[in-house]
Amino acid sequence: MSGGYMLQNSIGEILKYIAFRYTNLGAPSYNYCVDPIELSTLINEIERLKDADGCIIEVGVARGMTTKFLCEHIMREGLNETYYAIDTFSSFTSEDIDHEVNIRKKCHNDFNGFRYNDFKTWVNNFKNYDFVIPVKADCSKFKYKDIKPIKLAFLDVDLYLPTRNALAAIFSALVEGGVIIVDDVAPNERYDGAYQAYMEFCDANGLQPVRVGKRCGIIRKESGALR
Repeated sequence: MSGGYMLQNSIGEILKYIAFRYTNLGAPSYNYCVDPIELSTLINEIERLKDADGCIIEVGVARGMTTKFLCEHIMREGLNETYYAIDTFSSFTSEDIDHEVNIRKKCHNDFNGFRYNDFKTWVNNFKNYDFVIPVKADCSKFKYKDIKPIKLAFLDVDLYLPTRNALAAIFSALVEGGVIIVDDVAPNERYDGAYQAYMEFCDANGLQPVRVGKRCGIIRKESGALR
């Protein structure tokens, strides 16, 4: 082992020592917007459905933190999956924002996020996961029947219209035994459009709302369910 390597390694250890003991740089952090119980539910559903026919879809991927977490699980477990990542990659659509502001009386400034995203950059970030298929599309208009059967869907688009429209289309393409997991299913919050759409969908289809944690809604397609 060379002296240069040993010196470099020693300096690295000293810097880590200083950073951890005397700054906040070494403090652990939780970098996911999705709650731990929701991530664990997604992993459990992937495992439950790993031998079932159908693809996995994530609708509303932002910069891909949840995507990365789930893809690492799929890769490390050696699962044979096809994973569609569907997003506008340019924030919310003007139609969806107008509905929140004009109909649901929300504040327009609350919906300026996610404009940082870029499709080419996102695709490059996931180039090592050959089972991931990024799709740049409005989730309200995307033809889910073209990629069916779907066995697991994670829907995280926050607002009322895209959640309502995507839920109906995804459910019709879902396999029996499949599941849709909806994020932000919580009332009286900035992004409570997802909650309203989820509750309306369950009511219209005779489904019992099932929530895991504080803001995760579950929809399962049982045998003989409405298509």
